[in-house]
Amino acid sequence: MIGLRASRKDAEKARRFLAKHALLDNHYKIYGDNSFIYLPVLQNTEDKKVKSTAEKLGAKVVKANFERAENPSAYRQILRKKLGKRYDDITKSYDIIGNIALIDVKGKAAKQTAKAIMETNKNVETVISKDSAVGGKYRTRKYRHILGKKNFVATYRENGVVLKFDIRKTFFSSRLAFDRLRIARLVKKGENVLVMFAGMGPFAIEIAKMQRDSNVVGIELNRSAYNYMTQNIALNKAPNVTAELGDVKKVANRYKRFADRIVMPLPTDAFSFLGAVLKVARKGCVVHYYAFGERESAFKENAKLVKEFFLEHDRKIRILDKRVVRQYSPKEVEIVLDIRIN
Repeated sequence: MIGLRASRKDAEKARRFLAKHALLDNHYKIYGDNSFIYLPVLQNTEDKKVKSTAEKLGAKVVKANFERAENPSAYRQILRKKLGKRYDDITKSYDIIGNIALIDVKGKAAKQTAKAIMETNKNVETVISKDSAVGGKYRTRKYRHILGKKNFVATYRENGVVLKFDIRKTFFSSRLAFDRLRIARLVKKGENVLVMFAGMGPFAIEIAKMQRDSNVVGIELNRSAYNYMTQNIALNKAPNVTAELGDVKKVANRYKRFADRIVMPLPTDAFSFLGAVLKVARKGCVVHYYAFGERESAFKENAKLVKEFFLEHDRKIRILDKRVVRQYSPKEVEIVLDIRIN
């Protein structure tokens, strides 16, 4: 079928444009290779319109083999039949992490929602409900089994990496998949990379597998997450990853002037760890700094905070790139700033 091939740098801009103009075919999955991202275009779109759209985006019209995506309309039709009048009162969205689907539905509707998900997603073996908000120093939450196998260990595949972990014991967001791939693509041969708050290893292992000549260190405070990281390193045959158990601020003392690149995926409190960044960063180090903020001001306010911190320590920075990672709440977004320390 016909699609657009965009460079990795321009892929998100292309996706947003296609979605805005109702040209993106959501029945098929977006996918990528080493150099490009491939986006499915609705097949009833006129050839002239597809070509003109490609020209605007700096993309190319290509024939590609897109995999079928889940059918949200089929799921909603089944769910409407099961719930009747209650349909309008529940949250219809859900997340799939490998073999496990996560819903945010309470009461009697939870089981009906779970049935609809399993009927339309053959890979889902277990449906569980979020039973609390993310909280605590390990950013975990409570879950409740709803349907299928009573299992909380996910087997999740992303960008050529297989990850196994207990979702109750370690924080993980599948919605960061694009950003993990984006950063892994930026790593150059021979780089030393330090991943703070590494969890069970998604950033560290994806980087290590994509750039085999890199030297990656993942630091994690949560022992359960650390144990899963060591298992996932072995599972993915990534010997160029070193897992470190401990507080980033303390472990940083063992890696002074180590890092050519630092990943900081802790949007709630990354600012308080910039002191550790100063310890481990080499000159010219690139930092991927995650933060929350209101959509209209997130970039400006966080960039100001970071610049002021480094100026206070007689260091200048340059912001290389910025992007919205995901919508966090109706008013807040998670962003990432790519920063070079001069």
